[in-house]
Amino acid sequence: MHKEPSALVTHDEIRLGISFEDKLFHSFYGLKECWWQLQDVIERHYPELKQQFSAELQFLFPETSLNKHTKPLEALAAGSSERRLSKESEQIFRLVWGISKLIQLVSYHRPLQIRFYNVAEADRVSLQFISYLSSQKGNIDLQVHVGEVPTSWDEECKLLRDELLQMWKKNLHETEENEERKKPVNKNRSLSSDEKTALSWFQNRESMHAYDMEEIIQRFVMGGNYEAALTLIQRGIHTVCDKERLATLWMKKGLVYAFCGNYSKAIVCYKHLFSLSTSPQKRTATCMYLALLSSKRLDQEDEAQSWIEKGLQEAVMLEGKEADIEKGWLYNVRALSAFREKNYREALQYSQAALKRIMNHQAGDALHLKINVISNLSVLFEKMGLSEKALTTWQKFEQFITHGTTAAFSKTYYFRLGALQVASGQQKEGIAYITRAYEIAKRIDDVFHAAFIAQELAIYAYNDDDFAQTVHWLEHSASMALEFGDEAFASLQERRTKLVQQNESMIMKQELDLGSPITKIGRPFYPIHIPNPLIQQ
Repeated sequence: MHKEPSALVTHDEIRLGISFEDKLFHSFYGLKECWWQLQDVIERHYPELKQQFSAELQFLFPETSLNKHTKPLEALAAGSSERRLSKESEQIFRLVWGISKLIQLVSYHRPLQIRFYNVAEADRVSLQFISYLSSQKGNIDLQVHVGEVPTSWDEECKLLRDELLQMWKKNLHETEENEERKKPVNKNRSLSSDEKTALSWFQNRESMHAYDMEEIIQRFVMGGNYEAALTLIQRGIHTVCDKERLATLWMKKGLVYAFCGNYSKAIVCYKHLFSLSTSPQKRTATCMYLALLSSKRLDQEDEAQSWIEKGLQEAVMLEGKEADIEKGWLYNVRALSAFREKNYREALQYSQAALKRIMNHQAGDALHLKINVISNLSVLFEKMGLSEKALTTWQKFEQFITHGTTAAFSKTYYFRLGALQVASGQQKEGIAYITRAYEIAKRIDDVFHAAFIAQELAIYAYNDDDFAQTVHWLEHSASMALEFGDEAFASLQERRTKLVQQNESMIMKQELDLGSPITKIGRPFYPIHIPNPLIQQ
């Protein structure tokens, strides 16, 4: 990270100017540039903020040692999953929320004027950041110049970006759109290794064969920079001759469209990959992706089963661990399809078959699948009314806790453990574990989950007619909601608090329904998804 002062300080006001022109391959650029331009002011006057958001800053600047005691963001928050075609990333949420919060706190001391230029070229996380920043309180004068998507962009990338910008503009909160095309003078910033390589290859300075571009593309996708990934994919498709490398590029293209929500295009990409590749592993995995899209995203269960059967035929060519993993994923998707049709016994059968396949394998893809299957089995038993079985299945994760795991996993584990214990009649022990989950969430600044874990604790107290504890937890929930910037949810909790305080009697329950408690953390992360799923409709 650079230490030279970049922000223009005029009297008490700090002015930031950030242009995204030609920044296609610069992931998280808006967040990084805000830090670069504010770094000198923060380190001189508000060093505690650097410490408070050290995990987010370390993620943005991995080459810089900020604090040896800082927990990596990967230990505090979960990322996206390709195997489950799930783009939800708690890590991206933490980046957007954390850097926005840092800027908001600076603005309480010194008014900020921030001008963003050429945002039509910004990476997606920077667009989410600008949108979220526009919704927050603080002494911030924010103006945005959108500009145009460059004609030099690949046609598919331009189409993807045009669709995104239309939705994005609707989510800006009372932000003035600046038509001024002035380009601020940005300092030359250091690029990450991936950014340098992508830019070099894109500008024809080096061959794709000099690097493992597929891995770089993967990191762009998982970091939310879909247009940069798609640009590299399209270039590779038009320049690479090797069929298996081409097939891999089509697999990554399918992933981009799946994460963007264009499932029909994702299916076209995966089908083309299936026709290209002769690799049994790749063809089997492709059948799994096609089945997953057909079932989970398009509600086409017959089509999903057809792809699963085809995948199992392809898997005959596989051996050992590779066969176990690919068959395990296919059984897992087959279980999902049965679960969606409420055929729980069949779902149980396939989930158990998946677990049997990978039970003796550790780490990597096998561990990912094992965690997913055990969690699914616990949910299945719960749906079948077997609370004790659901609990003992979930307790298989105890070994992760005793042998050391991330705070993010511990939070998830203790929450469901407690909820299942309550459902099994162990009220006191269960509430203690849910409270522990809340304390972990609060300790790692996971204000999003802390807000609704506190709400769950309020529901349990309310159902037990413990109105003092109901008020206590509703107040905590409102406080946490304000922390992650959801004033509507905070206001809802405050109104509920007042109702409980004014009417501490059984009659009140006819007027206020807090709902039924949930047993599993599994919600998308605001502000990436709108509307906020925490708000009861």
